[in-house]
Amino acid sequence: MQSLTATWHVVEHIYNRLTKVNPDLSVDLELAESVDISEDGLTYTFKLHPATFHNGRALVAGDVVFSFNRLVAPETAAPAAADLASMASVEATDDSTVVITLNQPDASFLTMLSNQSCIIIPQEVVEENGDLSQVAVGSGPFKFVEYVPNTHIKLEKNADYWEANVPLLDGLELLIASEDNSRTAALISGTVDFIEYVPSQDIPILEADESIVLAGNTIQQIRMIGFNLDREPFNILEVRQAVAMAVDRDQIIENALSGIGTPTDTLFAADFWAGLGEREIAPPDIEGARALLAEAGYSDGFDTTLTGWAEYGYLADSAIVVQEQLKQIGINAELNLLDSGSMGQVVYIDKDFDMTVTGDSGFVDPNGLISNNFRTGEGGNFVNYSNPEVDELIAQGIAVTDQAERAAIYQQIAEILLVDLPWVSLYIGQQYEAMKNFVQGYEHIPTGSNISVRQVWLDT
Repeated sequence: MQSLTATWHVVEHIYNRLTKVNPDLSVDLELAESVDISEDGLTYTFKLHPATFHNGRALVAGDVVFSFNRLVAPETAAPAAADLASMASVEATDDSTVVITLNQPDASFLTMLSNQSCIIIPQEVVEENGDLSQVAVGSGPFKFVEYVPNTHIKLEKNADYWEANVPLLDGLELLIASEDNSRTAALISGTVDFIEYVPSQDIPILEADESIVLAGNTIQQIRMIGFNLDREPFNILEVRQAVAMAVDRDQIIENALSGIGTPTDTLFAADFWAGLGEREIAPPDIEGARALLAEAGYSDGFDTTLTGWAEYGYLADSAIVVQEQLKQIGINAELNLLDSGSMGQVVYIDKDFDMTVTGDSGFVDPNGLISNNFRTGEGGNFVNYSNPEVDELIAQGIAVTDQAERAAIYQQIAEILLVDLPWVSLYIGQQYEAMKNFVQGYEHIPTGSNISVRQVWLDT
């Protein structure tokens, strides 16, 4: 199962989840018509909307049971299995009722159910095809029609969709254009009506075009250097500290994002309720970094690899800048830029890398970022980090419901991670979507989701 943002931006149009995230980051019900939570916080009883899969079969509670059990099954090896880490069992008491029992109270549970990993899928389609890599049969507002690799994905309106007046468009053609200039040019020329991931350097151009409207700015994301902690020399703390000391975040933002981004050395934005607030970030210290490498036994530096994304220009450019910065302390990193499919396999599944410049986004609750990436043994923990104290704090962070108490726990985790340095956090970017001015009804969601496309219409 893929955890890539590009994949999710297709999945969210085809499938449903029990819950969803609104533009204001509140969590709402989607496929679930209602939810009842027991007084002890351990039992969630969902009633489902009547819905039909795109193959014509009615969606029933048993499909939720199958989908969730499949996600957490060891043989699935899903990187996002941590999204259901609190689930002890799931059962269907009738065709429209799902009962989920937790192994402990989890303040983040409804939020976690809104993640794209928790889509509801038909069991027979998986059994017929082995997996969902070549087919897509959901209950969402759009049906899968065609995928031409590296070219486009076509979706058509689901005329039987259960939600009234959704979708408003007859279909979507999602063009695959990883090169920044080509996306901007396609929108300006009218080849496309909408683009995501507006290139930072093109924002002034698009703002000056009266036929184009921008949406966005805020985004729940973090971009970082991740270390494979099972590989030498990155299992040595002083080496990781040296990398952190060599990094010039302002230079990365200037060169990779045209100056549009916020430098950070921790996990969350300063104004996020679970973050550490405003912090002073130490400037680069090349001599100090070299001294740390010498202390670790690498006074002459070393050769390594730096893996990154070929198809996200700002991440590729970030990796290039990091590569140059590391040369100053004798770390010669061969750049290995991969397409999205290869990146997902190499870094997140095989974990076959030394260092990587990558990111995480879409989280609403802090547990969505922390548990999946830092809990011992979780599928999304691509850096192979393990700290029993952090594991215990992760458990505490979902066991309490008071936000101030939870914030203190996640702040404690963030402080520990600043010491252990499984990541070197780099920046929080801004993200925009751009569209022709006849595209109406679209709302930017700070998770990066484009789910509001289902409410879009064209006023032409």
